[in-house]
Amino acid sequence: MASNKSNTKYEDFVSSGTITIRKNSIFTSDDIFFTMGSCFAQEIRRALTSRQIACVPSYRNISFDPTQAIVDELPRQEHMNFYNTFTVRLQVEQMLGLWDQAHDDWWQVKKRAPWGPICFQDPYRRGIFAKSPQVLREVVESINGEMRVGFDAATAFIFTFGMTEVFINKSNGKAAAQKPLYRGGGGMQETTLHVSGFQENYANVMATVDMVRQHKPDAPIILTVSPVALARTFQDMDVVTASTEGKSVLRAVLGQVCRERDNVHYLPSFELVTYRGLARSYREDLRHVEKSVVDEIVEQFFNAYFSPSQASSRGN
Repeated sequence: MASNKSNTKYEDFVSSGTITIRKNSIFTSDDIFFTMGSCFAQEIRRALTSRQIACVPSYRNISFDPTQAIVDELPRQEHMNFYNTFTVRLQVEQMLGLWDQAHDDWWQVKKRAPWGPICFQDPYRRGIFAKSPQVLREVVESINGEMRVGFDAATAFIFTFGMTEVFINKSNGKAAAQKPLYRGGGGMQETTLHVSGFQENYANVMATVDMVRQHKPDAPIILTVSPVALARTFQDMDVVTASTEGKSVLRAVLGQVCRERDNVHYLPSFELVTYRGLARSYREDLRHVEKSVVDEIVEQFFNAYFSPSQASSRGN
């Protein structure tokens, strides 16, 4: 619940049944939100656009020939997943021209595709396959270009982070976009599992925030932890234990970053979902959040961060 007064005692939460978000009118309906992160970022984007709030990047503007390339779930869904702080930081660095992917930085894999069984895969974005290295390069350049267009147009930013288990490309130390063999891709021989900790993730989020600040000094930044649990863990432990540890690390990181940087705000989506209980918050898989719950989170986001007149006119 958006409120001018925070719950400071747990009994306040118990008696009210609400988690408070301090009101701070920092957005208007004219703001353009750059959204990036895990699958929960996609849910937030959908809820925002349903209220006629502009969101970027416009992934459907990415140029590619579907007979020669596969680009994640485009055009069916306008989203690209970047699950962890490493991949978000890398993507921002790349779109801003701070890191240039080498022309031979790809994996060759065998996979069923419209052009045949041989594919060239981008290690750093989920589900990007092409007929040849040249086609892959053209797709990567189109993705970076469209993301930069969105970045330049944005007046506000939302980043959602989901996990701390990452797979590191052995050839250069960069984090791969997805677990090995995802959608018939590579990574089994090319990567190694790394369970990241507080300092690494803190450095990644701080670097991402500071890159935004360098180009957009006045843009508000919203940070949030995805409430979507791990589908599986690659550690030798229970998946619930591993998921809880990862979410806890990320939650601590975002809290620290918000304390150290001005105009950076934490949206308690993780808390708003998990404290409602599994049965009330999640779909049948007990991982993905019910649409009604996402809508409620965005509703309170509007109530907290938009002026009263803007909040009351949402959806008009």
